[in-house]
Amino acid sequence: MEGKKSVQAREYELELIEVVQETSEVKLFRFIIPKDFYFYSGQFVMLYFMDEPEINYGRAYSIASSPENNSCIEIGLAKVAKFTSRMFELEKGDVMKIKGPYGKFYFSREIKNNLVLIGGGTGITPLMSIIRYCTDANLQNRLNLVYSIKSPELIIYRKELEEIKKINSRFDYEITVTREHTGWKGSKGRITAELLEKNIEDVSGSIYFLCGSNDFVKSIIGMLEILGVKKEQIKTDVWG
Repeated sequence: MEGKKSVQAREYELELIEVVQETSEVKLFRFIIPKDFYFYSGQFVMLYFMDEPEINYGRAYSIASSPENNSCIEIGLAKVAKFTSRMFELEKGDVMKIKGPYGKFYFSREIKNNLVLIGGGTGITPLMSIIRYCTDANLQNRLNLVYSIKSPELIIYRKELEEIKKINSRFDYEITVTREHTGWKGSKGRITAELLEKNIEDVSGSIYFLCGSNDFVKSIIGMLEILGVKKEQIKTDVWG
């Protein structure tokens, strides 16, 4: 899809075709994708309710699906406030207004560098779009995901990450769990400079995509700078 037409923000009314309970805290919302909707991996859309007088504002959410996916636009989110609480009540067949795509935080096939994708919590959603796109389009970029989450049962896209690793030899990932969990055999604790260094094959030649809370992104930038990463190599998507 990417490259066939120019990416331009527009307004759409889209039908919800599927709601998936991905974890106990996160739902995935899949909307019919318009034929003229084109976007880059990492971009976001603004969502609005059609007839909700008390919620007459929009919210920005990253697109998690691949630009190669012609069946749906996927949004993943947790229930944290009034807007998302109403989202969690939506059912198949409901319609929302969507504007977009927007954002300078994106990947395009012109980027040939290795990619280091670093996310916390639901910050994995735009990174998942990049992973899916590079896999769908069989791009040659080396992909390394470093993902921080509170507990194993809250890992978003856990099964799909495992499947992608099996079919895409250029993709690898490391998940670190921040809360004590006796059954978890992977990395534990918050992301550290040592953990990042372990998952970076080419410090000076990689592009870094960071997504998460303001504090999370600031801390990761500081670690990357210690490792010798330059500011122009870093792309950020900050929320909260």
